[in-house]
Amino acid sequence: MEAFMVSFERQKDAKFCMYRENIPNFESTLSSITKSTNSIKILLEDISNVQKVITDPCEQSCSSCSPNVLNKFLGIEEKLVNNVEIPESVPQKSTRPCLDDEKEGSSVVQPPESGNRHVQLISEQEFKSIPKYQLGRLTLDNLNEIVGKMDEFLTKKNAILGKTNKQITRQDREVLDNWRELEIKAKGRLPTTLFFIENDIRPLLTERLRLSFAKAIPCLRHIRRVREERCGPLTFYYA
Repeated sequence: MEAFMVSFERQKDAKFCMYRENIPNFESTLSSITKSTNSIKILLEDISNVQKVITDPCEQSCSSCSPNVLNKFLGIEEKLVNNVEIPESVPQKSTRPCLDDEKEGSSVVQPPESGNRHVQLISEQEFKSIPKYQLGRLTLDNLNEIVGKMDEFLTKKNAILGKTNKQITRQDREVLDNWRELEIKAKGRLPTTLFFIENDIRPLLTERLRLSFAKAIPCLRHIRRVREERCGPLTFYYA
């Protein structure tokens, strides 16, 4: 055995001498290899220690552990916020408004109402797009009041047109005859039966808005609330 060890040491020394002669920077390379080997050894020892901690049951009861030790054992990371330790696994409070807030409507924007209107109300953005020389002293409320009366008339007209012969009254029959005469005067130029003329809307307006009705028509035409068709002395409007 001793002879074998002596022979092994001689062969090792001979190889090291050959390596030193043929490999440049042999000493520095050997030092780097030695450091890497030591690092791998330390890493393997750490892995072995972690496996031992996982496999071995905790000898202490949970009640005797401090929160920091328990969180560390469970792998829960902590972060410091305003000098208060908060585990990252704690769920944060939702920013969604509660049901009481939704009922009160204090922080929830309600969707705009949408109905089956024949003539839609005017928005602020549309009102601002109307040239000032056309508006004059007309306000958004004035125009929406006129639009409301137009829609009111067309709604009633649509209801009458939808009645059957048995449901039509004598008064409805007279109104229908007047509308048919207007359709004849329009000479088939109107794309819909839901049209009106100025005399249909003026009686529904207040006295102040009756004077502004002629000035409101160009504004409503500008934002495409109404369209018009001139047939001789009469002008027909439709949405």
